[in-house]
Amino acid sequence: VMAISESTARDIHESLGIPREKIDVAACGYDQERFMPLAQADIAAFKQRMGLPERFWLFVGTLEPRKNLITLIEAYARLPVHERLPLIIGGGKGWLYDEIFAAVTRHQLGESIRFAGFLNADDLPLWYNSAEVFVYPSIFEGFGLPVLEAMACGTPVIVSDASSLPEVVGESGLKIPARDIDAWADALRMAYSDVSWRESTGQHGLIETRRYNWALTAQTVTNTYRQ
Repeated sequence: VMAISESTARDIHESLGIPREKIDVAACGYDQERFMPLAQADIAAFKQRMGLPERFWLFVGTLEPRKNLITLIEAYARLPVHERLPLIIGGGKGWLYDEIFAAVTRHQLGESIRFAGFLNADDLPLWYNSAEVFVYPSIFEGFGLPVLEAMACGTPVIVSDASSLPEVVGESGLKIPARDIDAWADALRMAYSDVSWRESTGQHGLIETRRYNWALTAQTVTNTYRQ
């Protein structure tokens, strides 16, 4: 069996009883010619074209329960207005998404949280580069490719400590207990004010992404077939 992360390999072993030695991990890669730090002029032009604020936080993913967006919204609501940035949530509607919109309405955050809908794949590198921080509170991921793509663009990330996400992030970024609203609020508050953290985390993320590339994935898959 081939899995895309150590976390998924553990899930397969524990759920299906397949011996761990029969499971190989072929981790995802990313398009290194697209996902990279971009020129400031290109970022500024994209922000102007999309009507984006100078500073904002970004989430990218399908709107569904496992993405844990309600926890993120509740944490965001606990921040004083002067300690938070606009939050842009990009992604198409999945299932049971009404509660997400209801949470925004309940906290009267309609002017602070923007739902951008499904994002054009060609624009994703510009979205990641434009964001000050990428947030990903998901409680379950087979791998978590958006996190890797954001890191490859030099964007600092804050993720939940669940499933495969700590594995992808490595020594970079913040890893927060998935359901701990106070911890998420504290992380966002720190990300807002700590310029040195943002700069160092972005640089560490670029280093961590060197562990992932499609050539290595292909080599691992080939070795599995040879076995």
